[in-house]
Amino acid sequence: MNQPVYIEPITELQRTEVIEATNCCIAAASDLYSREFAVVPVDFDLRGKCAGMYQAQRKHRRIRYNPWLFAKYYKESLGDTVIHEVSHYIVDCLYGLKRVKPHGVEWKTVMVDLGGTPKATGNYDLTGIPLRQYQRFAYACNCRTHQLTIMRHRKIQRGRAKYLCQFCHGPLKAL
Repeated sequence: MNQPVYIEPITELQRTEVIEATNCCIAAASDLYSREFAVVPVDFDLRGKCAGMYQAQRKHRRIRYNPWLFAKYYKESLGDTVIHEVSHYIVDCLYGLKRVKPHGVEWKTVMVDLGGTPKATGNYDLTGIPLRQYQRFAYACNCRTHQLTIMRHRKIQRGRAKYLCQFCHGPLKAL
């Protein structure tokens, strides 16, 4: 079986440019909203289908980018993805994450204010991008069999979640 050929992730110089673009976008938001927003750490540790992610855990905030998707779609990502993730950060600072929908009215407004197009997801050709492969577990409801990821399986096992079928609304049970 042939091993997949992956593209190279972005270079150190490109990483620096992405960090600078992120910081400039935060500075632009500070000017727009007449409020100082702190610079957040930027990491390039995201894998899979997502180009970027704003992450807030307690008081720790950071923006994560996918270096392979940035390499394949550098110009688009430098504009769209950076504004998208910075907008999540600004919405968190202005409203708090628990009070708003992730891609709701507040986020769309910030996106437009920063010069972006308020679309929630990108449409990327993932050829050459390393993707995560999760182990799947079989669950059944009243009408069919479902394949749940290991993360959902663990939540069920620990009693932290119950999932229902989207079609028959019956509870999912492990096979």
